[in-house]
Amino acid sequence: MSINNEKVKLIFGLKLKQLRQDKGIQLNELADRGRFSVSYLNEIEKGKKYPKADKIFALARR
Repeated sequence: MSINNEKVKLIFGLKLKQLRQDKGIQLNELADRGRFSVSYLNEIEKGKKYPKADKIFALARR
């Protein structure tokens, strides 16, 4: 994985966490709404995973 891809994963995760917190949504609540596991969302927020496009759209709708 290139450095740019790592940066994108990290920035995406941080932005997701910021938006979630700004809306007052707990991690487990977002997981329930989007039918994701809490651990999966946690890994995204930490920049360890990057969701595929369909998962990004599902998160955006929540």
